[in-house]
Amino acid sequence: MADQEPKLRQELYGWQIFMITISAVIGVTIFYIDGEALEVAGPGGTLMAFVIIGIVAICVNEGISEMIQCFPAPNALMEYVKAFVDPDLAWVVGIMYWYTYAAIFAIQIIAAASFSAYWNLAQVYQTVAFYGLAPVVILFINFAGVWYFGWIETVGGFLKICMVVGSGIFMYVVHSQDGVGSEYINDGFKNDADLASNHKIAAVYVIPMIAYGFLAIEMIAITAFEARDIRSLRRPSQIMAYFVIGIYLFCVIGELLNVSWTNQALPDIYGGSSKDIVTTNHVHFRSRAIIIIAAIRGGYTHMPGFLNGCLIFAALSAANTSLYIASRALYGMTRAINPWKWFGWLKLLGTVWHKSGVPMWALVASALSFGWLPFLQLKGGYAIADLLEIMSISASVSCLLVWASQCLAYIRYHAWLKKHRTELATAYPEYNRWASTWQASTFLAGLQPLPAWIGLITCLVIVFPFTTATWWSTEPTFTKIAVAYGSPIVSLAFFLILKLITRRWYVELDNDSAVLFAALERLRYVKPMRRPASESKRRLFRFWNRKSERAYPDADRNGVLNAAPINQDIELAQRQGERI
Repeated sequence: MADQEPKLRQELYGWQIFMITISAVIGVTIFYIDGEALEVAGPGGTLMAFVIIGIVAICVNEGISEMIQCFPAPNALMEYVKAFVDPDLAWVVGIMYWYTYAAIFAIQIIAAASFSAYWNLAQVYQTVAFYGLAPVVILFINFAGVWYFGWIETVGGFLKICMVVGSGIFMYVVHSQDGVGSEYINDGFKNDADLASNHKIAAVYVIPMIAYGFLAIEMIAITAFEARDIRSLRRPSQIMAYFVIGIYLFCVIGELLNVSWTNQALPDIYGGSSKDIVTTNHVHFRSRAIIIIAAIRGGYTHMPGFLNGCLIFAALSAANTSLYIASRALYGMTRAINPWKWFGWLKLLGTVWHKSGVPMWALVASALSFGWLPFLQLKGGYAIADLLEIMSISASVSCLLVWASQCLAYIRYHAWLKKHRTELATAYPEYNRWASTWQASTFLAGLQPLPAWIGLITCLVIVFPFTTATWWSTEPTFTKIAVAYGSPIVSLAFFLILKLITRRWYVELDNDSAVLFAALERLRYVKPMRRPASESKRRLFRFWNRKSERAYPDADRNGVLNAAPINQDIELAQRQGERI
């Protein structure tokens, strides 16, 4: 009967996965939060933060990309930690990951509503449009099925690329005008004396803030099980981090050319702002987005309003993809949950609606968990602003801890393979990285595990020392401490409770190769290298998969592997009770 249960539908092409991930990554950071960083650390500190977080994202993504091409499992980020690190830590990672995007879903809706203040939209219309209608529409899109969601966010991702690149071009055009910001980027490293006592502290201060703009780089691991085939995962997972850092730097340099770090329109840090209306060139506006500030300084009349509409679209689209990520993370945690006496009802969250192939109850639970958060904005006040700040930064911290867990999982996976590379040569040659015939699946595969170590160390350094930079030069407050350590403390407490209950030890890298092979088999979900397609579709996708085809020389001219080995793998997995 278990085989008859509805499952997630594998309908996403590689270019759709790429665009969906882009849509999740590009929110409001590149247009708004970088303004906060500019105010604290100047153009030099802001650029340095983008470069550092970009390098971290690349190092983290290299390991995830290699593993996801080998093991496209549901909720892969949790499964990798479970298989190679610790099963209890895997639960902590799964919950942190779900919390990150369930919270971001609500936070992005709040951001979209706040941008509407540019047009002096009445509070009642904000409430109806953004706190009521927007979540319902987003839920409907996700309920419709991954096919519809994929196409909608493919368009959304394409438009966001156009937004970032187009905004960058616009910034360079503005900069080319006489007397507009030509000297601003030359200010280099600065520090706001109210927040950081010197340039170094200011530079450290803004790194966790910029990290928010790179969240969802790892989203390809969430889409893995709904991908049509392995080739659909290869190219997006390889290039995502490089592509994002490239377009981010292109746009942010243009912004820094046009706005001074002392501009009074830049956003305040940690809520409680008193700058509700800023006057520049006799134009009143309610936006502190750096891109709009630059447009107004350039003397443009209609462009600021257009850009503000783009910001609202970016926030709502990011909310849509955040709900998708949160629902798949919750589904992956609960689909195989043990029917405990008191918690068996959670298994409902791991079921799939047969009509559309989506985890309906996981979607509803993820949407409602923080759906109340936007309504707190109606009350306002410093306490509400502090709560929103705590949740947004703690979500970023939680995701960085998830990144660190993936680096650790890869390091242990690599070490375990190396320990049994002789046995791998005959039993699992596709995982034998040390064979002369092995072909790298990522750009930095030959340097592993060095990138994974860099990713692990830098994530932990950002989470623990760097997040405390908010009180290196000022008095520590509850808000600042909660922002820095709220998520790690709660996660550690949950981990210790799980250890007391389960009394399980961490995963040992056993000297018996059979233990490693069993772990590999548990992670293997048989997926064809490429599904047959019509001739028109082959022509459409040939460019995308050109390099991937060279990586699989056994495929025929249509990109389909010999059916016999796949059928043998399917029969083996069925005998061992694996889901196909």
